[in-house]
Amino acid sequence: MLFIIEEKASEQMKIIFRLVGILVGIILLWVSLVFSASELGGEVVTLLRPGQEGSFKKVRLWIVDDKDIAWIEHGTNKSFWINQLTHQSEISLIRGGVEEKYIAVPDLNSHDLYHQLRKEKYGIGERIIEITTFSSSKSCEGLPVRLKQI
Repeated sequence: MLFIIEEKASEQMKIIFRLVGILVGIILLWVSLVFSASELGGEVVTLLRPGQEGSFKKVRLWIVDDKDIAWIEHGTNKSFWINQLTHQSEISLIRGGVEEKYIAVPDLNSHDLYHQLRKEKYGIGERIIEITTFSSSKSCEGLPVRLKQI
């Protein structure tokens, strides 16, 4: 009788371990897919984002261009660094391995244009990000920032 109970417990543990393994595998696949789509989907720049304590944080993100204007999107109108643009509008991006200075202006009116340009530039990578993060340009609360190179 004890042997039967131990055998059932052993089978239940195997099932639990398999389920945990499958769950971990799905999570790793999802993370890999999002990372691959964002990093390999097209041009990625590094924003040197100012922080509240005066330091800078390197943030990798996508950039789009239309003529001599570029846009990035990282944060909302509540983000510290975006609010700081009213006091200090100069930011730095590392693009193509070169640090470049820009005048940055929050540009809510370009939200649809930004997402259209992003879809055109990043294509399948953009679509993968939308699907895997359950987001779309319609539900996006991000605030595009218009950049003019100095």
